[in-house]
Amino acid sequence: MKKTTIKLWKMLVCVFLFGAVFSSCEKEENLSESEENLATDLQEPPFKNYMVISESSDLTKSVENSLKTSGSEIVSSIPEIGISIVSSKDVNFIENTMKKKNINAVVPDYEIAWIPTSKGIEANLPEATPSIGSTEPYYFYDYLWGLEAIDAPDAWNAGFTGSGANVFVLDSGIDAEHVELAPNLNTSLSASFVPGEDWNVLESTPFDNHGTHVAGTIAAAQNGLGLIGVAPHAELVAVKVLSEFTGSGAFSSINAGIVYAGENSADVINMSLGVTLNKNGKLIDANGDPYKIPAKYVMEIVNAQQKAIDYAYKKGSTIIASAGNDGVNYDGNSAYIKLPGGLNNVVTVSATAPEGYDWTADYTNFDIPSSYTTHGKSLVDIAAPGGDGDVALDDMILSTGNNNSLFWSAGTSMAAPHVSGVAALIIAKNGGDMNPQEVTKQIEKTADKVDGNGQSTFFGKGRINAYRAVTE
Repeated sequence: MKKTTIKLWKMLVCVFLFGAVFSSCEKEENLSESEENLATDLQEPPFKNYMVISESSDLTKSVENSLKTSGSEIVSSIPEIGISIVSSKDVNFIENTMKKKNINAVVPDYEIAWIPTSKGIEANLPEATPSIGSTEPYYFYDYLWGLEAIDAPDAWNAGFTGSGANVFVLDSGIDAEHVELAPNLNTSLSASFVPGEDWNVLESTPFDNHGTHVAGTIAAAQNGLGLIGVAPHAELVAVKVLSEFTGSGAFSSINAGIVYAGENSADVINMSLGVTLNKNGKLIDANGDPYKIPAKYVMEIVNAQQKAIDYAYKKGSTIIASAGNDGVNYDGNSAYIKLPGGLNNVVTVSATAPEGYDWTADYTNFDIPSSYTTHGKSLVDIAAPGGDGDVALDDMILSTGNNNSLFWSAGTSMAAPHVSGVAALIIAKNGGDMNPQEVTKQIEKTADKVDGNGQSTFFGKGRINAYRAVTE
């Protein structure tokens, strides 16, 4: 039984992660001919299995039968997009398998960090007497500045709270017993694609569980216990694709989670995760650790994940992902591509922060680009509060943690769930009768143009505005 007393934690190290996205309007994603020189001592990331990609989804079963007869073990399958995850002791597995019929590609199923490790420290905040919004103590005390920045309270007051919409959180699991999340969590649909780990995080897992924090920003319940999410009446579904202990996962786990969400009628898919690939085979994980993989595998990995994205998109899922925390301007850096970020049919989110937030002040500028945020007109679609820790911890995003804790964190990981919450508000308002392209258009059309009327380097089409999104 998990604890029921709410504790509040502050992060000393921000939860940063890489990941940026091309939107549904088909952004350019070709890799340039210019290549970086790779260090010869870079290691290949670990892998246990292979992704065998069939020429079509209809041929998946035939391919798997062929592999079984050759002594390979089918670990799992994503037949909707023609991918099989296979275990084999054959040192020449790739070469031998490519000789078989109906196979398009075979690549190692690399396991890498999609979200970084982090540390936190306990802190105490004053208690408040409960007095939608003002009944939540930490909103009442103005700690949830991100909600103010996007005008979420005005959206609630207008009657829009996300009721009837769902958000699938592809991450490191969720604390199912958290008092702020349990009322909105669909436990029957929640699932894990991480071998040996349940989607419900263990009590022994550190408080700063990434997926739990992301979920709280999206849809912490309106219950008077402390927090409130952007869409406090929306349904949450936990889809574990990363280890709660390491933040690592296989490419196939991400792909399987995306397809699962699409197949189960996800209105919104939130992916606060990502990695960076280069045409020449360089891979940089979320902790900034470089690896080297054969260059021929890069586009096969990219194409496989694009298949998963396209599948969910066609099923009606609006897909939101973080832009990344490497602080790089991706204009002119076309040799790099981010997953799931550098793919079509996904909305890219950069991060904003307050200009030295002071909850006692009458006014604070919330629209300062975060010091770490990845940016570029060719990459970023929209901006949202992600916080920053270079001035004060209160400049970060307060949300839920494991074992009923709360903690502060910062990153584009924290910005993306603000957008997912707004997407849920839009979809709920329209009774679910909107396709992803329409949802994306509404998000961008109603964003506040804080940096001109065009495509901004740091803000894309602007900073999201929840109230305008459901009233205009």
